[in-house]
Amino acid sequence: MFKKLSLPFKLFLVLICVAFFGQFIPEIAINFFYSISLVFKECLGFLLPFIVFTFITSGILSFKKNAPKVLGILLGSVLLSNSIVAFFAYFVGKTFLPILAVKIDPTALITTESMAPLFSIKLPVLFGSFYAMLAAVICGISLSFYSIPTVESGVKFLKNLIEMIINTLFIPILPLYVFGFLLEINHQGVFMQLFQTYGRTFALIVMLQIIVLFSIYFIAAQFNFVQATRYIRVAMPSYLTAFGTMSSTATIPVTVQCAEQNTGNPALSAMATPILANIHLLGDAISTPILALVTLFIFQGTLPDPVVYSVFVAYFCINMLAVAGIPGGGIIVMIPILKMVLGFDDMMISIITTLYFLQDGLGTAGNVMGDGALMIIINKILKRLKIN
Repeated sequence: MFKKLSLPFKLFLVLICVAFFGQFIPEIAINFFYSISLVFKECLGFLLPFIVFTFITSGILSFKKNAPKVLGILLGSVLLSNSIVAFFAYFVGKTFLPILAVKIDPTALITTESMAPLFSIKLPVLFGSFYAMLAAVICGISLSFYSIPTVESGVKFLKNLIEMIINTLFIPILPLYVFGFLLEINHQGVFMQLFQTYGRTFALIVMLQIIVLFSIYFIAAQFNFVQATRYIRVAMPSYLTAFGTMSSTATIPVTVQCAEQNTGNPALSAMATPILANIHLLGDAISTPILALVTLFIFQGTLPDPVVYSVFVAYFCINMLAVAGIPGGGIIVMIPILKMVLGFDDMMISIITTLYFLQDGLGTAGNVMGDGALMIIINKILKRLKIN
C-alpha cells in the first residue's frame, strides 16, 4: 500500500514519523538508518558527474541545427525567464527573510555529536561535476555540428541507463534515504526547530509561484486579464498531470496538447515542449533560491551578495540542462553548486534536499505551467518577426 502513495506524501509521512516518534527510536536503530543514508549518499555522489554529463549533452544534442532562429529565440527566452525569476526570488527572499527564519547560533544547533556510522563505503571521485558540466557543453556543441552516430548512441544509452537507475533505485528508496538523515538531525535536537522555521518558507514559495505564473500568463495575453485566465484554464491539465507525476517529461503529451490550443501552432508546440521540459524551470527558479537563502541564513547567519548570487544563477541556468526525466533532479544537480558557490555543508545539503523533494510536485507543476506561457510568448514573437 505504501508503494502506491505519491512521493511527496511518503516524505510527509516520514517527516511526521520523525517529528512525533523520533525520540522513541533507540539510538542503535537511528545509527543503522543513518548509516544506510550515508552509503546511499556516497553512491549518488559517485553517479552525479555521469548524470550531469549525459543529461546536459543529450539536452544540447536535442537542439541540433534545425530551425536555428527559432532555437535562438527559444534559448534566449529561457535564459531570460529563468534568470529574472531567480533574481526576483532572491530579492523577495532577502526582504522577507526576517519573517521567514529566526537566526540560529550554529553552536546551539547540535546538542549532541554527530554519530559515527555503523558501516560506510568510500567510492572514488573519477571527475568533478564542474568538469563534467564543462565536458558536456563542449561535447554537445561539437556533436551538434559534427555528428558521430556511435558517440551519440553511446551518450543516449548512458543517459537511459542512468535515468533507469535513478527512477528504479534512487526514487523508490528516497523516503528511507531521507528518513536516516532526519533521524540524525532529530537526534541532534534541531529537527522541530527547523521544521517550524521552514513552514513559513513553504507558504512564501507557494505565494511566489502564484504571482510569477499569473504574471507570465498576463504578459503572454498582452496584459489582458480575461485572456490570461483563459490561457491558464486551458493549461491546467498539464499543471495537474505534472503535480501528480512530478516529472515534466512525463507530462509532455499533455503539455503539447495544451500548448497547441493556446498557441494554434502545432509545429512550435511539438518542437519546443521537450526542450522547455529540460531547461525552463520556473518552479525550481523560485523554490531553490528561497530554500537556499533561508538555509544559509539559519546555519551561517549570512546571505550571498548580488555578485555571488549572480554566479549561482549562471550555474543554475546551465545546470537546468541536466535534470530531464528525474523527479527532484533540479536539486540533485545543484548540490555541487550549493557547496562550491554558497558554501553549503553536508547537513545543509541533506536538509535542503529533503525540503525540495517535499515540494517537488508543486515545483514541477509550476515548471510545466511556465513552459505553456513561454510558448505563447515565443509564438507571438515569431509571428511578429514573420518566422514560420
